[in-house]
Parts: sequence; structure tokens; C-alpha cells
Amino acid sequence: MPRSSIIIPVFNQAALTHQCLQTLIAQGTNELIVVNDASTDNTPQLLESYRDRVRVIKHSENQGFAAACNHGAAVATGQYLVFLNNDTIPQPSWLEALENHADLHSQAAVVGSKLLYPDERVQHAGVVICQDRYPRHLYRGFPAAHPAVRKSRRFQIVTGACMLVRREAFEAARGFDPAFRNGFEDVDLCLRLGCAGFEVHYCAESVLHHLESVSPGRLRRARANVALYRERWLSRVHPDDFEYYAADGLIRLTYEGDYPLGLEVSPLLACVDDNTRRAELEHRLRDLGRAVAELARENTKLSVELGNKDQHSPALRYQALRRELRKAIEATVPPGSRILVVSKGDSALLDFSESQGWHFPQTEWGAYVGHHPESSTEAIAHLESLRAKGADYLLIPEPSLWWLDYYHEFRHHCEAHYARLTALDGIGVLYGLKTLTKAPVVSCDVQKSD
Repeated sequence: MPRSSIIIPVFNQAALTHQCLQTLIAQGTNELIVVNDASTDNTPQLLESYRDRVRVIKHSENQGFAAACNHGAAVATGQYLVFLNNDTIPQPSWLEALENHADLHSQAAVVGSKLLYPDERVQHAGVVICQDRYPRHLYRGFPAAHPAVRKSRRFQIVTGACMLVRREAFEAARGFDPAFRNGFEDVDLCLRLGCAGFEVHYCAESVLHHLESVSPGRLRRARANVALYRERWLSRVHPDDFEYYAADGLIRLTYEGDYPLGLEVSPLLACVDDNTRRAELEHRLRDLGRAVAELARENTKLSVELGNKDQHSPALRYQALRRELRKAIEATVPPGSRILVVSKGDSALLDFSESQGWHFPQTEWGAYVGHHPESSTEAIAHLESLRAKGADYLLIPEPSLWWLDYYHEFRHHCEAHYARLTALDGIGVLYGLKTLTKAPVVSCDVQKSD
């Protein structure tokens, strides 16, 4: 008995079937079952030419993906049932990777492969339930080498374009449901198996190229399939897409103190909707959100300070400092400059009308990193890496001047290599990073001051 039986449902597209079968035969696969779902091109003649190398099942009428797969599974002899689209090109060791993963994970009833477009972008690396409760392929269009798609892990769903299913689990579930016609059959099977206590896995080591849904009539029943999915699953599924985005470091929250929080999103994953975006509106909404939060805090403080007219609010003084810094910067630096700001996460300090403010320190995507450097060594290395990326100035506002005492080697580095501008004296310190007194050295072994 073979370990795996490969079941390929086909309807026309003989050239694709030929390409897929030739690849599989060259790889030495020992049980191939092709279900000819009433093709009207030269598919019958093609399949006849393979003789005993391929077992062929003929349908006189087109019955759809679910029925074709179920018919193929009924005559298969393998321990594992591998359902495969004819528009795939399996890469070396793809089947061994699926089998090995199934062997190592006894609770996995289904194991899906990584599918790539011909240009090596990701077509399938697992299927998630999105916030609207509909299934979608995770990271479709991502580079194949991205770390997020190189992880083998659990999902609720994987695609039926290439999935290994344990025979006993498939039979217990009574196979694919023919009520779905060329859409959602794989989603429904995976969800039913999940409800029965089985696991569904994605195997990143099993790789195939996929031309994706080129069979004619593929979407004719799309509306009916969606309606059936809604009726059966919409109220039962658990949205999980954000869990993967967060686990893969592609979406993060940044904590700038009180609300509103900052949301950091990889540009590979998402962008602001162009249909609703207006730069001025975004800027205004951000300022309003910040102002509301600050006014709420100020309300509380003023209620305590009421009656002491000689005492100025620290929050109001800080707002005045922001305005002074913005005015001094705009009068001092050329338009278009990029300014590193020791911001402590306060994005308002980065708002310059003609220059671009950058958090310092910052994450790889530019958000505030959430903590101070561990040492002068770390601060110097970070400064130099951002200077190499185009930073023109370093601004240390008055509330952060303690940096120059605490990170004394960092202060020595800045004063030894960069010109200090005097225009901000009294409200902060500004260094011109493009004006070198001598070339900086960033490999020094220094420690932060006690």
C-alpha cells in the first residue's frame, strides 16, 4: 500500500494536466488518480496515453470539485489522501515534506503546502478568518522568503489546491460536501474537522507553483457558495488574522503614555485606504485626538491647581515648549531636513511644517521603540545607523537633556563629531549631523554612566 494517493480532479486544461503529471511521474510518485470531470477538450486522449501509470476515473457529467475528489478518494489505497489541482507544478520533495509533517503531528488531520505564483510571490501560506468572518489567504503576494511564510504552524484552514488529509479523518467527515460547488469545499472540510477536534497545519517546507483557478466556470456558483458559507459558518468562526499579524511582528502597538495608542503596521501588510485618505485630514485628526487626551489630563490638573494663579500647569508649559521648538527649528534648519528627536514617544514633537521628524530611538519602521537605550554604545550605534539613512539633525528637547549627563560617552561622541547649533539654547540642544568635525567611530566599547 502506498503512503499517499494523489488525487487530481480535472476539467479541460489538458496542457496543465500534462505538465502536472509529467512532473509527478518524474518524481516517482507511485499512485496517481485523475478524475476526469467530463472534460470536453483532448483531456481523455491525454489520460489514455499514460496507460497504467495513472488511474483514470471518468465522469459523464461535470459534478464539480467536491464530488470529483470524493470519487477519487473512494478508490485510493494510500494511507494519506493528497488532493492536488492540475494547475500546480510540484517542486522537489514537496510530498515527502507533507508526509513527514503529518508523521510528526499525529493530531493534524490536514496538512497544506506553500503555494507560489510563477514570479515567486506567495499565493498560499495558510488561510485565516478575517475580522468580517470571511476566509482569506494569509500573506498573499508576500515574497516567498519572508520569515512569516517560512513557519510551519497551525491554522483553521488551508487550501484544497494542495492538501494532505488522513484517510480516517476524511472518511469520518464524509469527505468534501458537494453542496459547495467549486468554492469553499476546502474551507468547510477544514472547519468541520476542527470542530471534531482535529488540527489543520501549514507545512512551509512543501512548495509548489500554482497558476490558481484557471479552470473554466470556476466562479459561476460563487454567490451560492458564499450564501451557504454564511448560513453554516459565519456566526461560528473565530477571526484570527490579527493573531498572525501580531505574532509575525507585522503589526504592533506603541505606547506613548495615555491614549490614543500608536499603531505600527508594516508597509508590506497594509496602508491607509487611498479612497479616504487626505494628508491634511489625517494630520488634523491626529492633532485633535492628541489634544482631546491632553485636555482631559489638563482638566484634572486644573481642578487641583484652581485658585493658585501664580502656579503654571506643567502640561501647559510643555505645550508651550513644543511650539517654541517648532518655531526655532523652522527658523534654523533648511526645508526638507530630517530631524531625529529624543521624543519619549511624543509624536507631537515630530510635527514640523517643512521638515520631517523622526523618533529617536525608533524601530525599523520608524515608530518610537518604547524604551531608552541600554548604554551609550547602543545610543551611538543607533544614531550612526540613522545618520547613514539620511538623518540631518539630532534634537534633544529640554525635558530630555538628562541624556547628556546620563549617557556621557554619547554626549562626548556628539560634541566631538558634530556641530552644535546655538539657536535652541534654553529649550533644547540641536546637533547638525552633516557637519563633521572628524569621522565618527561607532565601535568603541563604552558603558552608560551610573
